[in-house]
Order: sequence, then structure tokens, then C-alpha cells
Amino acid sequence: MNVFWLGKTQPPPGIDFQIAGGINKVVGNSLVFVDDLRFLNGNSQNTSRVYLVTDKPASQIPSSKVDGVIPRDIRVISAIKDLFSEICQSTQTSDDLLATLDEKELVIREKQDILLRDSKRYKAMIKHASDLIFILGTKGRIMFCNETFKQYIEMGKGSLIGKSFINFVFDEDRQNLECFIQESFREGVPLKIEVRLNFPGGNIGTFSLMSTPLKEGEHIYAVSIIARDISDIRSMQHRLMMQAKNLSSMIDGLSHELRNPLTIAGAYVRRLIKDEDAKNRSKRLQAVSGINSSLGRIEEMITRIEGYESVVNMCLYYSKMNLFQLVKDVCAEDSKRNSITLKKSRPIRIFSDSDHIRIALRRILENAWESGSSTIDIQLWQNENFAWIGIRDYGCGMHEDSEAIFAPFYSTDPLKIGLGLTETRIAMIKIGGEIHIESPTGPGTIVNLRIPVVYKADSALGDPAFF
Repeated sequence: MNVFWLGKTQPPPGIDFQIAGGINKVVGNSLVFVDDLRFLNGNSQNTSRVYLVTDKPASQIPSSKVDGVIPRDIRVISAIKDLFSEICQSTQTSDDLLATLDEKELVIREKQDILLRDSKRYKAMIKHASDLIFILGTKGRIMFCNETFKQYIEMGKGSLIGKSFINFVFDEDRQNLECFIQESFREGVPLKIEVRLNFPGGNIGTFSLMSTPLKEGEHIYAVSIIARDISDIRSMQHRLMMQAKNLSSMIDGLSHELRNPLTIAGAYVRRLIKDEDAKNRSKRLQAVSGINSSLGRIEEMITRIEGYESVVNMCLYYSKMNLFQLVKDVCAEDSKRNSITLKKSRPIRIFSDSDHIRIALRRILENAWESGSSTIDIQLWQNENFAWIGIRDYGCGMHEDSEAIFAPFYSTDPLKIGLGLTETRIAMIKIGGEIHIESPTGPGTIVNLRIPVVYKADSALGDPAFF
């Protein structure tokens, strides 16, 4: 702040004045004290405040260029100076505040424009998404749905808001869906289920539903659901299972047809062994030994074929389990358990069929030992909605085509049957899992089993309960 003194006399002591020869020498936004009006002649700054200092009585302001008349009193002059300083500071603060508010308003407007633009994009994406997107309230009634949902359910006719979603679900799946909705609100975590929906015209489609709870604080007020049409996938899985069952029937007949002649051949072999004639006995015993060995291999093959058939026809029984404990138990059952290193893992809770997982893990361990591996490393981990079991052996490894090794009776060892990996894949497919084979940089093979944490199979494949 600038304080100027204009006049013939010296300014009062005690205040830091700037001496100016006339009003035209004064910068803008200043406080000016003058003792002679003649010093105000010339161009003045409109933003300055000017006070005439005189001891003569003045009943009115003698000039329009003067804002006031005050006595030559240092206390009065000092008070006016302090007041002017406060006014200047308040004005500057107000200007800064207004500028800040303008900047904030500009930022808010820009953010609002971005939010509005993104909102329009998201609405367009949701409205025309290929998946069914909808929101259910606590009673299972539809609070929101996209256009795809309307087209699937009622061919886009009428409003679905307020209607119960369960009414559009196949009768046999309604109880599981009710449990699914209740669990979503109770647990407050994403869940997955498969249900069949009734379409206009009597058609039925299979959909995979993924729920996401919507919260206000700790209260869950609704559940957002994305439903994906997996009818073609389940239809393909059903066909594969039918093919597997047909193959199982064929194997059953083959086993029956082979067992009869094997029984007869075995009887003849035993009769030859009892023959007391010493002539050519050594050659006869050698031939009998070869026959016995071949018969034993055929018997082993039939046993393994029947085991494969039992895996195909095994019923699915889902339950909650600790996957790490299950793997630990299977390793403890292995005759070479001291050579298995199971990496410590936190409990991984899954909802699946333990018997199918056990079969898959046992077959992988059998293959690992048969490859010549002296040790096996196993570790578990969880990635989003899937649990993984990684089995690493240090044997001869697998260098063949990744699909060929899963074919029935395929084996690089002529003395092996070649059904271990086939049984493993069948067991994993039935529970909605997968098997992946990797060839590490070092010796051996890595087999990864991917298991859904929560899974509900299609009704055509057994339709186990979800909870």
C-alpha cells in the first residue's frame, strides 16, 4: 500500500509518507493526504483516496477531488491509514477468493462435462451390450435392465421394471436362484451361478450369472448382475459328454467281448503248465510265459478301461471344501509322499466335487512318477474366480502335440495303457475345470489344474445343487 503527502508543509512525523509534487505523480490505488488543493490540479488516479488535511473548520468538502477533510492530527491520519490498509487487504482477499471460485467452477464444469460424456458412453455401452445387464432388489424384483435383456425376455415389448426375475427362470432352477440372490445380499461378495431362462415361443437358454453387490455404507441395497448366454457352450459340453458316454458303452462291450476269450485262453495255458511231458518243456514254458504276459496286459487294459468308464459315469456331488487340505490328503496317500514337496498355502475355499479333483490329481502324480521323476513340486494359488493346482515333475518331459497326449490309449511307453491324462481331462471337464500342460526350460513337465471356486454344472450334465 502506498501513502503519499502533497503540500507546502512537511508531513506529520511517525508515518512513512512518500512525497509527491502533484496528483499526477501518484500511482493508482494509493492513500493521499494534501494540505493545499492546488496540488490536486492535473490528472489524478481514480483508484486513490484523497483527504484534505487542515486545521481550519470545514462544514463541507471543498472539492470533488477530495474524499474527506480531516484535522492535522497524527492519530486521525494513522487511523485512516490503518483502515485503508484493511480495506485494501479485504479487497485483495475478495479478488483472490473470486478468482479461486471461478477456477474451481471452471474445473467443476469440466468434470461435469466429462462425467456427462462418460455417462452417455456407459449408458450406450450398457444399453446395447451383448450381455444381459440388470439390477435386482432385495425381493428379487428388477430395478433396471438394458435393452438386450428386454429383447431376450419379452422381445422388447413392455416394461420389466418391478417384475420378479425368478418368474423368467426355468422351474427347476428357481430354488438355486433364490439361494444365489439371498447369498449375494447376505455375504456381500461376487457370486456366480448358471440358470436356464424361458424365452418367448417356449425356447430355453442357459446363462451364466455374475453378481456384484451394490452398497451404501455397509448396507447392500441391490445386486447388479451380468448374464452371459452360454447355451452353445453347454450344448457342446453336453454333446461331448454324450460322446464320452457312447465311448463308454463301446468300451463296456469291448471289455465283455475280450474277457470271455481271455478266460478260455487262460484255462488252456494253465493246462499246458500242468502237462508232465518233459519233451520240449522249456520251449513250451517260454511260450506259455509270453501268453501269460500278454493276457496280463489285456487284463490290466480292461481294468483301466473300466476305471475310465467309472470316471465318465461318476455322479457329481458338490460341497464346500479346503482345496489345500484335499491336496495334502492326496499327497499323504501316495507311496512316495516323502518325495513330494507341497508348498505351504493359505486355505483356498471352493465349492466343487472332491472325488473328481482327487482322481485328476492322482492320475497326474502317477504320470509324474512313471516319467522317471525323483521328486515332485506342488503349489496352490487363487486367481479371481479360479483356484489352481500346479504340479511340476523332473522326468523326461512331454514333447508331443498338446491335444494328442489327451487321446485315449495314447502313450509313448508301449507298456503303458495311456488313459491317465484322458481320465484327468474328463474329471476336470465335468466340474467345469481345465488342464494345461507346460514344458519348462529345465527337465520335466508342469501340469496346471484350473478349478472354478464356485460352479454349477448344466442340468444335462448332472445339475448338482449350488448350495
